[in-house]
Amino acid sequence: MSEKEIYSRFIDWLDKAWWRLPPSEHRLPSITAFFKPEEAELLTGFPFNPTELQSLAAVKGMEADDLAAKLDALARKGAVWRMQRDSQVLYSLNDAFFIFFSGPFSAIHPDQATQVMAPHLKRYFHDGLMDQLAAAQTKALRVTPINKTIEDPRRILPYEDVKGFVESQDFFAVSRCACRQRKRMDPDAAVCNHPVEVCLHFRELAHYLVENGLARQITREEAKDILHLAADAGLVHAVSNRQQGADTICNCCKCSCAFFESYHVLKHPKSHDFSNYRVRINPATCKACGLCVERCPVQALRLEDFTPAANKLGKAAALDAGQCLGCGVCVHKCPTRSLILERREETHDPPRDKGEWMKRWIADRKQVQK
Repeated sequence: MSEKEIYSRFIDWLDKAWWRLPPSEHRLPSITAFFKPEEAELLTGFPFNPTELQSLAAVKGMEADDLAAKLDALARKGAVWRMQRDSQVLYSLNDAFFIFFSGPFSAIHPDQATQVMAPHLKRYFHDGLMDQLAAAQTKALRVTPINKTIEDPRRILPYEDVKGFVESQDFFAVSRCACRQRKRMDPDAAVCNHPVEVCLHFRELAHYLVENGLARQITREEAKDILHLAADAGLVHAVSNRQQGADTICNCCKCSCAFFESYHVLKHPKSHDFSNYRVRINPATCKACGLCVERCPVQALRLEDFTPAANKLGKAAALDAGQCLGCGVCVHKCPTRSLILERREETHDPPRDKGEWMKRWIADRKQVQK
């Protein structure tokens, strides 16, 4: 079989997962940069659900130990999921979203294949890869407010409490921000100076990332410190968009985040699902310093004329309420405490679990295809 046929079959197989691979002149270069022909051939037909090693060896016609060695290497690369359940080792093929936007680019030391893939992926990003995201009414990540920015913390629900969520976990990992690292590997990308090692992971995902050198284990206190660092740096806390089983807290910036780039550059309707809070402004105490305008990741704030103003400029902060994410990034650094997060009149619960989120994703995609 020719290399062209090998990659064609592999792309067709990878395209069967939830994250699709739309046609583009940049699709094949993105795949060939990361996967060697022998890797693509091995992984064609490989299950997306965790499967026991002996069963995989029988299907592939290989000795279990030989297959395990190849799959373990691919797990360290971020292409294959590896987990242990009781005495059994299970493997599955990671979907294209994980490969393109997570695991490999989150690594402490990204390999050469990942670095070569980055510029191809940037071009694919702008040539159809992200179109499928525009239709999603329920996004992959949901904004979670910075705790101290909320007016009445007594009303906050468990899935809205970022620090409470961290307190409830028992295993912690931190990885590099995949979006920031991907941008830094691309010589044509704009420079982003935000902190890089700020993405927090929990549960099975954290174990997988740590065991395969794609993240490092940290303590609960270190995780809290990272949340403080991210808030000070103007990053948006964004958690896996489900009430149960969330396994990631991203800390997103508007200059590198794939979701913010989809919103600002590709003009998608929204980047993340909003929190159940939004900013309320006291213009009478606003000094019109403009810090909140600068920190807002979606340009929901502006300075406009206000009388009587508390400053010589005669201006105060004003909000486009329909744009506000409810992240609290602006509130966190307001020098006059003129901003606060208040609960929205109409609130929305995130999906119950990953299965419900997937059902919403599929429904949105089908609606567009009609």
